[in-house]
Amino acid sequence: MAITVLVPDDFGMTACYDALLERVGHELFGIRSSFTPDQTIDILQCIRDGLRYVYAAHEWSFFRPVQDITTTAPYTTGTITVASGVVTLAGGTWPTWADGGILKVNSNYYHVASRDTDTQVTLDYLSLTIAVATNYELGRPEIPMPDEFEAVSGDRKLTYYPGLNECYPPVCEKHDQALRIMQQNNPDYDRPRYYSIRTVSFDPSVGSRRRLAFYPTPDASYVLRVPMILRPLMITPANPCPIGSEQLSQLIIEACLASVEMDFYEKTDGRHTQVFQGMLAKAIATDQERSSPTSLGPDMGDGRRSRMFDSDYWARSARIGDLTLDGDEL
Repeated sequence: MAITVLVPDDFGMTACYDALLERVGHELFGIRSSFTPDQTIDILQCIRDGLRYVYAAHEWSFFRPVQDITTTAPYTTGTITVASGVVTLAGGTWPTWADGGILKVNSNYYHVASRDTDTQVTLDYLSLTIAVATNYELGRPEIPMPDEFEAVSGDRKLTYYPGLNECYPPVCEKHDQALRIMQQNNPDYDRPRYYSIRTVSFDPSVGSRRRLAFYPTPDASYVLRVPMILRPLMITPANPCPIGSEQLSQLIIEACLASVEMDFYEKTDGRHTQVFQGMLAKAIATDQERSSPTSLGPDMGDGRRSRMFDSDYWARSARIGDLTLDGDEL
């Protein structure tokens, strides 16, 4: 009598950490689990190389999501006294982001050098002393971005949401040096108009991380939509899904198996390598097709009549004047 053995598959359709570990481990060592530490290192090397093959081959659309971030309103709870630049808070707790904040007191602005305790911070300006309990505002000029954030994509503008363009024009990028000069000359609180990308001090355990710095320092909580460019991160048991795994599950698997052939068998024409190369071209074409716009906007034709009621046209004309091409007004 034939015996049917059912092999459970709990990995689903996504190329996740456990699925890749099982597939690459079987390709390398002929086993699907109970890997030794050395075997696990070899498997992860192939997975890492496979992901690099995929990510380096094309500017994938899924590396450019749009994500909302929220600025932080100034903290004003309690009152403060200051002795030689050391600020003591009564009736509140300094927020965790106080280090690097901008303290406004008596219409003057001071940079916070360190958060010492829940009720004490130290300023860069150590000569300041305020003996009487005083109201204050602590602004947050920088927002940390997720670990996977690399840069802002597209036109590099951040848009307010919700908000009308007439009232809330986009936040535009400035060189960080220019932003720091503006903060130094006029460290005011207001709706942000400019931003820069700052790199946090390098941490050897995680690498470099980014922050968005704003000018002016936000005077309220605003929601901004950020068109992001992601950095590829290695998958782990805690973060098992690689970027793009929903769209490119089989391609990622073949790339990892191709890395086994190239890294350990020194074969550049192995079966998985050939399958990966064939699938890659198709995947790139599909991604380009799905991410390319089908329209660049309405055809205004000769346009003069429709422009009478086109507020965007008149707003642009007021800003930069009329445009002409070969003598014809656009």
